[in-house]
Amino acid sequence: MTDVFIGLLFIFIIMLMFFAMRFQEATEKQKEVNQTLADATQRRNEATKKQNDLIEDLTASEATRAEVLQNIGSFLQSRGLNVTIIRDEGILRLPEEMLFAKSNWELSARGVDASRVLKNLAEALDQVLPCYTLGSRSRTDNCPKTKSKIEAIFIEGHADADAYNPRRKPPINPGPATANAPPPSGVLSMFRRDTAPTPPTSPDNRPSTALISGPPKDNLDLSALRATSTFRELMRVKRELSLYLNPNGKPVLSVSGYGEYRPVTPESGENAESLKQRNRRIDLRILMASPRSEDAKQIEHDLNSTEDVR
Repeated sequence: MTDVFIGLLFIFIIMLMFFAMRFQEATEKQKEVNQTLADATQRRNEATKKQNDLIEDLTASEATRAEVLQNIGSFLQSRGLNVTIIRDEGILRLPEEMLFAKSNWELSARGVDASRVLKNLAEALDQVLPCYTLGSRSRTDNCPKTKSKIEAIFIEGHADADAYNPRRKPPINPGPATANAPPPSGVLSMFRRDTAPTPPTSPDNRPSTALISGPPKDNLDLSALRATSTFRELMRVKRELSLYLNPNGKPVLSVSGYGEYRPVTPESGENAESLKQRNRRIDLRILMASPRSEDAKQIEHDLNSTEDVR
């Protein structure tokens, strides 16, 4: 009987040791699973925070753009200039009569003096841009608390749908604006004489990039020349505008011409002549620097990977 009890005890001890080892293994595995879930939860929380930060940055960019537009517009309106702000599109609009005679691309000196208008615009930009750009003239003191920066400010030329038929064709005269204030690198030049012209782009709502070497042939040429005349006058009266840079270190000011291919929306009851007049305009379109697509894809990947673990 003693031998039997000793044998049973020995078997019991062996089974107890076996179950103890299995319990320890199960405990270790559970710890690993818990740690994996904890790591996945942490990664998910981090990815969610980045996602929320991304959404917050995009929302802040919209608010910052509206703030920039309002500041520039208020400055000009305080000087008696009737400009229009389109917040949803990020546009400050100057009607044709402020700057040009009809079918002309040279700045007008009649009625509202175009040089005075653009001098005020240059001063407004020089006051507002330091808080929202990089470069030697940027600053952070006395600025709104925002991380958003300007990517580009396009000086856009637009025309109505009537075929271009100038009353007169004055010769292109770059004048002191081109002699004293050449465009900074990275800005589209419309008057390069030492470069062969490139074929114009198709009218599909993209800016004209053709190099113009003579009087305009159509509305695309006219709108591009007007945008360039505006840009050159801004640079003439305030050369410092070329020092405002985007996050990639490129000048924020640039030009584009759209001809009649981006018309304004007709207003209720508006007649055809009024609509044509509103289409003849110079727009300053502000684009804010947006988060990189790679960052958004990485956040999406991190969120999906945590879902797989769960």
